Amino acid sequence: MSKYFVAAVLCLALLPHPAKAHDIPQFIQPVQCVLGNDCWITNYVDTNPQDGKAEDFTCGPRSYDAHKGTDFAIKDRRVMRDGVNVLAAKDGTVERVRDGQDDLAKAPAALDGIRNSQTECGNGVFIDHGAAIKTTYCHLKQGSISVKPGDKVRAGDIIGQVGQSGLAEFPHLHFGVLWENGVVDPFTGALDGDGCGQMKRPLWFDNAAMAYQHFAVYDGGFRGDVPDFKAIEEGQDAPDSLQPAGKALVVWGAFYGVREGDRITLSITDPNGRIFAEKEITQATTRARQYYYTGRTLAGKTMPEGTYTGIITLTRTGAGEQTKTVRVDLHP
Repeated sequence: MSKYFVAAVLCLALLPHPAKAHDIPQFIQPVQCVLGNDCWITNYVDTNPQDGKAEDFTCGPRSYDAHKGTDFAIKDRRVMRDGVNVLAAKDGTVERVRDGQDDLAKAPAALDGIRNSQTECGNGVFIDHGAAIKTTYCHLKQGSISVKPGDKVRAGDIIGQVGQSGLAEFPHLHFGVLWENGVVDPFTGALDGDGCGQMKRPLWFDNAAMAYQHFAVYDGGFRGDVPDFKAIEEGQDAPDSLQPAGKALVVWGAFYGVREGDRITLSITDPNGRIFAEKEITQATTRARQYYYTGRTLAGKTMPEGTYTGIITLTRTGAGEQTKTVRVDLHP
């Protein structure tokens, strides 16, 4: 055997080998819900390392500066109170947990206190999957955590429930992936500092079910007065019927992932198909969550009885549109 052949073999042995399929971690969806139906992604990993300029992996704005995970939101706080399970995304060992923080909606001063105490994650579970892979689960509901350090978990095991603890504007799960001490975007397999538009290999077990969500019209309904959005956030029901001689007739819509320049329309048609009220908005700022409403005061008038239809639509150039239709019956 020649010395040149031996040298060549040694050189090949020293070259880095591509990761085998079994070396690539795969995660199931960490919330027990159906994306686009009863839960929605509101923020992705910030892939832009430049301060003050957040970009998700598609180079879109569905993130915020230095965001290190994927946020899975639910509809409102009543759904949170009823309970939405958080699942271990992969087999592993629970490394540590934190509980005891409340799920109250926080005033600005309370949010500042959370930042100062560095408890932004709120109640959390941290799982070690081996091979330098770890996952984090933040903002869990107080008292819902069902695992303890050292517990072995399998993918799909319930570890807690979605909450609003820590630095959370609304109930959601913040799911983070760490691989070899770096933040990894599970939608691309790339590090958060690699920049947007990078695609190595998605880490989701069912990647098709985790398709990118540009935006969502996630809720809406009728009211007999100006909507109280704080009450709606708490889970206030949308009525199925209203008095035909009420104070007003109003339709409202709730949106995740609105972007500057989006066109939003809300309309009400009466039982004969005639427009009762209509409003069109051009979104002024990019926001994770947004509410709008339109309608008319009745000023003592009695409206025709029957079914009134509300249509709520968000349209974005290049990304299509999404519409939600709601109805209410007017009768004594």
